[in-house]
Amino acid sequence: MFDAEVFKRTVSLFDTKRDAFAQDAVEVLATDIMRRLASARSKDPTFEAPEISDESIDAFCETLIQPSPAAALQFIEDRRTEGVTRQGVYLGYIIAAARSLGRGWDEDRFSFLEVTYGTGHLYALMRALRAETSSARRTFDGRRCALFATVPGEEHGIGITVAADLFREAGWEIDLRTGTNHDDLLAHVEDTQPYIIGLSLSTEQRLDALVRLVVALRITMPSAIIGVAPATNVDAARLHDLVDIDLVFDDAPSACRELERLIRLRD
Repeated sequence: MFDAEVFKRTVSLFDTKRDAFAQDAVEVLATDIMRRLASARSKDPTFEAPEISDESIDAFCETLIQPSPAAALQFIEDRRTEGVTRQGVYLGYIIAAARSLGRGWDEDRFSFLEVTYGTGHLYALMRALRAETSSARRTFDGRRCALFATVPGEEHGIGITVAADLFREAGWEIDLRTGTNHDDLLAHVEDTQPYIIGLSLSTEQRLDALVRLVVALRITMPSAIIGVAPATNVDAARLHDLVDIDLVFDDAPSACRELERLIRLRD
């Protein structure tokens, strides 16, 4: 089911990112979204993307680049009313629009601001549609498994290593990755498809890297639970305002209890 509340919240998060970060960081984020959405494929070999006319994609892009998300939301709701499935919208409209926005930016037909509006609205639609990939459809099996990783560019992995050991003592299977760069970490996530991802942020200077990573993770694993363990001087409320995460962890024991609670809810 299309989740309008998730759409509204995700649009708000992206607007906050646009205001909080320098233009070059926002440009990297917008480029990532276009690239990842444009290269997405169905993991269900029986699914065929619907045939969409270039005129319809152009009309969709015109709604996307508007400052208000209302037109893009209405466009997709109209397609759903016409009978287009969630995966049909994702593979037929969102992917094609990501490619069209990228071409328009390269050809200077869209401004930087229009592209950031468009990519932010595309990302929010993807999140709200909860795209029906095979990873999203699989039943959550309740196993106590998680990927723990440092944010790319972080130099300190002691805290998350200790947390991983504590989780293992509590019976969890932890895949620990420290010092892994952005692309390699995303490739690992695509290979392993973790349902629970815990990230360590030791300095606010790496906040833009965290935002970029989480957006890519949401596109790769839309159903994953994602939490962040920040340094003590990083404000938890600011993290929730900027980053599309489910949890902010205070310490390993409370993180373990909270994840156990979420697992029970999904079982």
